[in-house]
Amino acid sequence: MTNTYITIDKKFPKGLTELYFDVNTEAQKLTIPYMIVGAMARDLVLVHGFDAKIERGTRDVDFGICVESWDQFHNLAINLIAVGFTQDKQVSHRFHRECSDGMPWELDIVPFGEIADDNNIAWPPKGDFVMNVLGFQEALDNAWQVLVQEEPELILPVCGPAGVALLKLVAWLDRESDKRKKDATDLLYLISSYSKIPFVFNALYDDGFMEAQEYDELKASACKLGADIAAIASEQTKTFLQDELFKKEALMDVLSREMKHESKFTNEEVSSFLKLLAEGF
Repeated sequence: MTNTYITIDKKFPKGLTELYFDVNTEAQKLTIPYMIVGAMARDLVLVHGFDAKIERGTRDVDFGICVESWDQFHNLAINLIAVGFTQDKQVSHRFHRECSDGMPWELDIVPFGEIADDNNIAWPPKGDFVMNVLGFQEALDNAWQVLVQEEPELILPVCGPAGVALLKLVAWLDRESDKRKKDATDLLYLISSYSKIPFVFNALYDDGFMEAQEYDELKASACKLGADIAAIASEQTKTFLQDELFKKEALMDVLSREMKHESKFTNEEVSSFLKLLAEGF
């Protein structure tokens, strides 16, 4: 996979652009590689970049930062506070800021990289909150470059759709059952919106996905997304997803039901999309 470049200049709220500009500036000062992840990464690319329909808006912005130590995380926190962010008193990786347009935003900053122990982050001081960050490095290595402002220039590293899907799968396996439903519904959204991206749509035909699925665009998109997830995933990540999810029929059924939720698709359709994603993978 290659790092894709897209432009969404003049489509983005001024206050949110200012927020991104400050985070980008402070991360660069500390030479901390980062990317935007989560629902905002999904929307930056698919909604703002390729005019997909908004199905679930968000006021949360999630960042993944590649760091070697908690000192680097704390230094970034200090810098963010200095430019107007407030650190949450209960959740140390969460920050709040009201932008110049009066809109409040919540930022979560997830560290990964050498700071992780066996792909897990244990949050200080007690280490009682543990998060699986498997897949974050691959998502960063394949992050898209998104131009959101020309003057002054602001290009953001954003987790691409395949990376978002990868992290959603890992997160769904990692979270408690009452906290993971958004991961499942986001996965269905990614499948149903993937062909909005022109080069993805072209690849559905050029690489035989449409023919293989009898020209059913959604089924072809599911298979293509699975293949693109596999193309960026490490061998460790591939093995994890195969062993912990794709080979477990009962768990796949649970994920399929949670993906369906209140969508327009039938249970059978969603189940087929998930199976095709796994086959593509």
